[in-house]
Amino acid sequence: MKGAMILSKTIKIGGKIDSNNAKQFEDTLLPQAESDNICLDAAELEYISSAGLRVLLKLKKAVGDEVSVINVSKDVYDIFEVTGFTSLLNVKKALKTIDLKNADIIGKGATGIVYRLDRETIVKVFNENVQPHIIENEGIKAKNALIFGVPTAISFDTVRVGECYGVVYELLDADDLLNIIRKDKAHLKEYVANYARKMKEMHSIEVDDRFDDTKSGTLSFLNHLTGTVCTEEETEKIKGVIKNIPDANTFIHGDAHIGNVMYKDGEYMFIDLSTAGKGHPIFDMVSMYSGFKMSLGMSEERRQARELTRGFTLEEIETIWNTYLSAYLDTEDEKLLNKAEEQILAVTCSRTILAAIAIPGLIPPETLAYFKNTAVSFFDKGLEPICF
Repeated sequence: MKGAMILSKTIKIGGKIDSNNAKQFEDTLLPQAESDNICLDAAELEYISSAGLRVLLKLKKAVGDEVSVINVSKDVYDIFEVTGFTSLLNVKKALKTIDLKNADIIGKGATGIVYRLDRETIVKVFNENVQPHIIENEGIKAKNALIFGVPTAISFDTVRVGECYGVVYELLDADDLLNIIRKDKAHLKEYVANYARKMKEMHSIEVDDRFDDTKSGTLSFLNHLTGTVCTEEETEKIKGVIKNIPDANTFIHGDAHIGNVMYKDGEYMFIDLSTAGKGHPIFDMVSMYSGFKMSLGMSEERRQARELTRGFTLEEIETIWNTYLSAYLDTEDEKLLNKAEEQILAVTCSRTILAAIAIPGLIPPETLAYFKNTAVSFFDKGLEPICF
């Protein structure tokens, strides 16, 4: 056996695993059982016997969650399949490998780079720190969204690019709305209002359990606040803000802002569905609010460093948010708009505070205190039904 090298939550396994080295394999593997969502990269695994398979059973039992085995060769996959382990574990065959030496870069984002493959397809290649199962999940969500009628790009395949992974999509003959607005600010309000109405239309689409419930997922993660950045009482109040949101089975994009929609000739196509789920529309309002409204309190340097607000004046940023909210709610009633904004702010703070757990040190102490105090104060005032 070549051993097991830990890369984040991905463990590389290789060589031949049989009765001769199964104990060594177990001693290396089981200490990692405290991690969630363990992924075994079997690209270099040549053979595994029943002794090795029993170690994987112990791992699954110890983790108490799904264990994925990826990049499995045809011969090794046959062993998993004939023994029934494809039903016990999430086993994935080795992915197709593509070469991007001569491919043109057509876009860059926080999680990866987009390359043009040919006249009809692109590949979104994710950074090395993005786990393969998350990448594959994006492709699956895109396909399911398309089935339910969400306008999005067609997803073809998950592929390997060197040490990274990517998803192949159709090439959309369109530009992202954020870029369009920057070039044509004279029609800023028109673009944003039409986008808000399209968002509302998307939020009317009913989906099923192929999409995770955003509310329950948020509540689960919020439990990690206690003892880290919040007292137990503060955590319960922040959870109370989320519990107050009505349950819903409608589609949620998960990162819905004008940089994640392509537009041409009146047609909108939503992209980047890695965090898509189901729930109340207020969860999607968070993306626009945090992207634009909250940026008004930032320094000029920080605003210009952010893709969403780069190139916009303070007045234009405020216009984008106000136009979006008014068009989405289809009202000019200041009282209703202010109430909706207050509720969106509370949910935004309640969810954004989770970044302090996911990436320690990412949120400055004063910002973290603002998020926490805003959510707690909103709860203390007395919760009212969401107004939209």
